[in-house]
Amino acid sequence: MATLAALTFAGLAQHHTAARADELPEWGPHDEYGEFLAAPAELASYSVNEIVKSMRLSAQALHLGEQVYADHCASCHGPDLKGLRQQHTPDLTDDFWRFSGDDFDSAGGRKRPSDVEWSVRYGVRSGHPNARGIEVGMLALDPKFRSPKDTADFGDKQFLSNAEISEMVEYVLQLGGQAHDASMARRAAPLFQDNAKGNCFDCHGRNATGRSTFGATDLTRPRLYIYGADRAAILESITKGRHTTMPAFEGVLPPEQIKAVSVFVFMQAAK
Repeated sequence: MATLAALTFAGLAQHHTAARADELPEWGPHDEYGEFLAAPAELASYSVNEIVKSMRLSAQALHLGEQVYADHCASCHGPDLKGLRQQHTPDLTDDFWRFSGDDFDSAGGRKRPSDVEWSVRYGVRSGHPNARGIEVGMLALDPKFRSPKDTADFGDKQFLSNAEISEMVEYVLQLGGQAHDASMARRAAPLFQDNAKGNCFDCHGRNATGRSTFGATDLTRPRLYIYGADRAAILESITKGRHTTMPAFEGVLPPEQIKAVSVFVFMQAAK
């Protein structure tokens, strides 16, 4: 255990992350808890933002969190945390967080472990009153695909004609730097900013870079499109809408496991 004590926190995270699942470090639940390694249940007594500041707490959080991730998260987000296209899940190892954080000084721009914990605890459009993205989803511009709630909120009218929807697809392709029909994209550009018809900017922003308060996609970065960035996928997204969900783990996992997996995921993301 003396070697563990000598590791810096950054070195510990790097050492743990580099290990394969079948090559975990020798320290772990079989060791005597105390000065160098917290017991799993002890994590429940601390906030995740405190856990990452402690070598003994974070060591256990990384160890336990990897196990929790494998058991409860990998089936959707992938064993490597890079997301699964067929599950429409985001890459958790990049430097992009879909939802805003709670850091006052950066207006939510700087993310903390507690922001990850919020998503894990309450989910995304999970039905929990504290869930992420509960305020809005991608509206189906074809009214026959709208949910009852969206129909109640936005009505049953088609805001863009089929021709205008096709033009909007080309504009989205242009925004992402992909091959597109320039004349069709040019006609769609004003509709993107028109709050009486397309109203796309309301969620995706004037510059189409997304709004993290809603979890709206940055349309200038096609690799972030979790439903695909080709012409057919974009058309389907605009026509049928998207309502991505993630379950809430509050009441499913004990507090120490929620905190451990939140720390583990936070530490895998690119800084």
